[in-house]
Amino acid sequence: MYLPSNPTSESNEQDVDLTGKIISPITQTDSTIRVLFEHTSSNETSILQYYKREKTNEDVISQLKYGSYCEVNGIYRSPETSRNPGQFNYRNYLAHQGIYSEILLDSPHHLSCQGSSFLNYFYQARHSIIEHVERTIEEEAFIWAAALVFGDSSLMSDEIMKWFRDFNLSHLLAISGLHVGLFIGALSFVLFRSGVTTFEQTRWTLLMIIPLYCFIAGAEPSVLRASFMAIILILLSIVRIKINMTDLISLIALGILFLKPTYLFHLGFQFSFLVTFALLLSIPLFRSQHPLVISAIISLVSQLAILPIQLYHFYEFNPLSLFLNLLLVPYFSFFVIPLTLIIVFLCLILPSIASELSSIFLKAHEFLLRGIMILSSELNIQWVIGQLPIILGVLYFVAFIFMMINWNEDHLQRAFFSGALLVSLLVAFCLLPYVSPFGKVTMLDVGQGDTFVIELPYRRGVIMIDAAGPSLYTNNPSSTADYIIEPFLKSNGLKKIDALIVSHNDQDHSGSVEYLESSFNIEGIYVSPYYDKELKTKRIVKEGDALVFSDYTFYILHPGDDHEDSNENSLVIYTELGGLRWVFTGDISKQIENKLMKTYPELRADVLKISHHGSHTSTAPNWLKHLNPEVALISVGRENSYGHPHAEVIESIEEQGSVIFRTDKHGGVRFLFRDDNGTFSTQLTYNAERN
Repeated sequence: MYLPSNPTSESNEQDVDLTGKIISPITQTDSTIRVLFEHTSSNETSILQYYKREKTNEDVISQLKYGSYCEVNGIYRSPETSRNPGQFNYRNYLAHQGIYSEILLDSPHHLSCQGSSFLNYFYQARHSIIEHVERTIEEEAFIWAAALVFGDSSLMSDEIMKWFRDFNLSHLLAISGLHVGLFIGALSFVLFRSGVTTFEQTRWTLLMIIPLYCFIAGAEPSVLRASFMAIILILLSIVRIKINMTDLISLIALGILFLKPTYLFHLGFQFSFLVTFALLLSIPLFRSQHPLVISAIISLVSQLAILPIQLYHFYEFNPLSLFLNLLLVPYFSFFVIPLTLIIVFLCLILPSIASELSSIFLKAHEFLLRGIMILSSELNIQWVIGQLPIILGVLYFVAFIFMMINWNEDHLQRAFFSGALLVSLLVAFCLLPYVSPFGKVTMLDVGQGDTFVIELPYRRGVIMIDAAGPSLYTNNPSSTADYIIEPFLKSNGLKKIDALIVSHNDQDHSGSVEYLESSFNIEGIYVSPYYDKELKTKRIVKEGDALVFSDYTFYILHPGDDHEDSNENSLVIYTELGGLRWVFTGDISKQIENKLMKTYPELRADVLKISHHGSHTSTAPNWLKHLNPEVALISVGRENSYGHPHAEVIESIEEQGSVIFRTDKHGGVRFLFRDDNGTFSTQLTYNAERN
């Protein structure tokens, strides 16, 4: 067994006084107000963030104007990094945009701003238009207008967003070339066919309106790509110069990257240009084909072109989503997007008609969409592959390119074999865990709670011990499942859990169980006789029982009797993994520890899960001496209000000579083993934590 030395945690926060300029419009979430802040002294860009308070929000918003010069007193810190495998890395996300720090503003009195830039008037005008539309039309209709016209899908319900993601339909909610093309096409038709303008006047009118539309739509990379492409094509038609479309799109990509190199890491940029290139090179496939066949080819090529990047970031895709794309793309193209654009336009000139039309649109759209969602439930078959390695992504693209070349040249047999190779790469990657002799035990950093995931060698079993939820006071009770546990499982290619053992029914041990139960195939959820929540696959275990998975046995040491307390009735589990003896203790107290020592005088542990997050009510010195652990695992929230782990517990563990791993300092902790040998590693490395 290899044990790395414990990293030393150092806070990266410091109180600073800074001067700089606001270089972005305000963005708001349910809890924060944010802008980008460029430092005067270093040209460094930070996120300036204020946590909302009911009486002071407007004081902050009124000062944060685009181009304002500000003096700020706040907390300067590095952005949050991923604390678990598979978790979204916010620090890397910002770094790819050239942002490496955050400034937390505690009070409006710590902010003093003056002036603004000329662009601020445009942003204010955009904001006024959005507010006017919001006041004019139905609330639910505005949610769709915000997404499809103004580029803000944050108002969409979690249910809708999840359904669109599950079926690879998110591109319909993000303004893209489809939306820009429909806008330009509709505007051209209205201007020219109505006789309001000549053909020449229509082109010049479009040149003036397209940049304005791009700005109002949020100027995301996909919108920039489509807008630049339209503007250049119109200019080329005016001067009567022809250019190859692939050359044009290449020049646009290079131009955008020249102006803002960090767009290279933007998923919208990658998806937009990959799909556009793939479709341009596939034009020979569209000739002499039925419109339905063309639509199917477009959907297939679009999805295959971005699949490796999608799997690298999101770990799964729905092979049957192609069929739903065939239905939803025309529906949004010819009904939802055009009607939403018309409603927004009418808000500016005929508000009363816009309001009535939005009501009619909403009733029809919700009826049709709900019907489609219900009918599509049988098609929601997610293929969880895991995080695709970069080298496998490169091989995939090679096979994809060969497939498309042969398909374009009508060498269908070669194209079929290339496509089969493409699928075989994904299947082979999915099968790798079933031939791997390595197993893993992962203590996830779920804050003030417990979650352990055990993956047996050759994927002979996946066992979870506890599934913590967030604080009872959170606005999103599924947040721990959605943002920590589920991404970890899916990044490892896991969709099935053989056993979920829940030590007891406190929120910090069982709060995510019902959400995992709805998202994963869980063979059995094992609880003590004193666990009072109803579950679909609930199975009772007690002292003396044993759960066997392949060659591995999990022994239940406690409880045998009802101790009339949730913590005291925690399941205590003993097992052997990687040549080490492991004891998982839930939240038992010193009294139960004494009982266990009497009941099992020969009990020893190489790895001990410290009970109750290091509370002084547990982990007595005689318990540590009895078990004699080499490693102590403490799952605990950073700066928690309970003061866990308590100093006397840490002192006792250190006196015993055990190596301590704790989630508040190390993030997720993994034990990788093969046969009787294994290695501990931490998600947060020494350098990353000091940073």
